[in-house]
Amino acid sequence: MPSTVLRCGTLFDGTGADPVPGGVVVIDDGRIVAAGPAEGIAVPPAARLIDLGGRFVMPGLVDAHSHISIVPGQGDQIGQLRRPPVPQALQATANLRRDLAAGTTTMRVMAEEHFLDVEVREAIQAGVIPGPRLLCATRGITASNGHGRALSSFDGVDAVRRGVRENFARGADHVKLFATGGVSSAATTLSAPGYSREEIRAAVEEAERVGKYAAAHAHGGPGLRTAVEEGVATIEHGALASDEDVTLMIERRAWLVCTFSILFHPDGIERGDASRPAIMEKVRWARGVVGENFPRILKSGVRFAVGTDSMHGQMAFELETLVRFGVSPGEALLAATRRGAEACRVEREVGTLEPGKRADLIAVEGNPLRDIAEMRRVVFVMTDGVVHDGLTPRREP
Repeated sequence: MPSTVLRCGTLFDGTGADPVPGGVVVIDDGRIVAAGPAEGIAVPPAARLIDLGGRFVMPGLVDAHSHISIVPGQGDQIGQLRRPPVPQALQATANLRRDLAAGTTTMRVMAEEHFLDVEVREAIQAGVIPGPRLLCATRGITASNGHGRALSSFDGVDAVRRGVRENFARGADHVKLFATGGVSSAATTLSAPGYSREEIRAAVEEAERVGKYAAAHAHGGPGLRTAVEEGVATIEHGALASDEDVTLMIERRAWLVCTFSILFHPDGIERGDASRPAIMEKVRWARGVVGENFPRILKSGVRFAVGTDSMHGQMAFELETLVRFGVSPGEALLAATRRGAEACRVEREVGTLEPGKRADLIAVEGNPLRDIAEMRRVVFVMTDGVVHDGLTPRREP
């Protein structure tokens, strides 16, 4: 199969280097062979040329926190997770097409029932359905009275250990535990701890035992602090993180995964749970807290990535919110590419356009370094060298 050469208007490789006007990317067998200025790269004579004109070419987006079967605007997210497998799989198929069309080429799935994410991952890998590359948590590890409780729950150290081991036996890439309450459950608070220190430690130990890691839903308070102290690698959401919490995260090199659209976008919790006063009261309160805290948190030096938390196709909104909170457009793009890959521990495969990496890249009509809202105009998506035209994957001949 001949090589493919992409001719770019502007090449943003995600490494932190300056963008390259008129760059090229050479791809062979689904991997990047070279990326950089046209004059410095030898183009194979039989290569197939894809001319992307004046478009902005960059690594595919890494959505570091989502769920494949949930649509927040439909309301009752836990009820959605309790549906039978077939309705969930059909919804997931539609959701993932939307994500791919918006430029997400890697997605970290942060809990599904029925081991649905593993089954869908296999379908994507087999070419049965189009979708991003999935990194799967399988079942969330939560207490019987905790936030995120759908069909599965795990109480006590032994049950947590068993649940984590079973998840990894079924193909999980990481473990996701619920260390605090959340916005979308009426009976929990954002700072109340969901697990004891010993239970959190058990989950972390079992993940590390098989060379994996633990992520924790944690907004603030003792649950967040204990999770970081016990070695959780990524903190999801962090709405109430204090300066002390952030300092601890920096010291322990824990990542913060920001998830703004489910809280701020009108099609998020606001639409789905508008009729539930207890939840809407928390939404309004959390918006104020996040709007006040995050400009400071994002300047602290903590490592951060972004995720849509089931707001499918809304990575652009996540990046726009980062910029609104004081992050530069360039840093926002890095949060959604290289740093997302680092947070998800797949930086050797994706996140930058460098030789040896998977050929996962997108093209944007405008220049998001000038206006981050241009990220809404993704016009070209490639994964593993496969171009997705109308979300029908095909490999370039």
